[in-house]
Amino acid sequence: MAHVPHLLLPDPWGEDGIELHAAQRDHLAKVLRRSRGAAVSYTDGAGRRGEGTWEGDLVARGTENNVARPSPVLCMAVAPPRSRDRARFIVEKLAELGVDELCWLETRFGQADPPGDEKARAWSVAALEQSRGSWLMEVSGPASLDELDGVLVVADVTGSDAVPLGASRYTVLVGPEGGFDESEIPDHSARVKLSNRVLRTETAAIVSAAVMLKGLDR
Repeated sequence: MAHVPHLLLPDPWGEDGIELHAAQRDHLAKVLRRSRGAAVSYTDGAGRRGEGTWEGDLVARGTENNVARPSPVLCMAVAPPRSRDRARFIVEKLAELGVDELCWLETRFGQADPPGDEKARAWSVAALEQSRGSWLMEVSGPASLDELDGVLVVADVTGSDAVPLGASRYTVLVGPEGGFDESEIPDHSARVKLSNRVLRTETAAIVSAAVMLKGLDR
């Protein structure tokens, strides 16, 4: 069975069709080698999705439905790595996994700036289309630790093996290469054993997200 392209098409949607950007048309024609009339799926990135056909400058709308936002909300608060490629890896893989939010984190030992908002959004969009998701991961920050909300979770090899359940929102803290200053971690943080090893920032972010999603039955 042929692969059906999946597109992020933000509102507003036309009554019968949804306009495509030139880059999307070129991608369908030149990269994916599709022709007019080809089947596509699409989403607005906020839970509405459908199946239609590509008709040149637009997608002809077909059967549509609404996908509820997964619960509880999972936010990954990550100190940005120095390398842009490593930052891109973090954005793409967290979005593919279905994380709801990524917040770049300001820390005492952090020495890197996060990527620009437009670039990070483009990476998130590409990952959403790749993974055929219905909800676009939001990317924000930089933010300080005291600006974060929800149940704060920090990886600790001596921590609990279980994720605390029952909350509507969880924020997982992932520090820089030099780690957190112990004094900056909020006292009310839940310390959870997410790995037996000390991991690089991008590895820690992906592993922590996967463990949390499984533990939260997402």
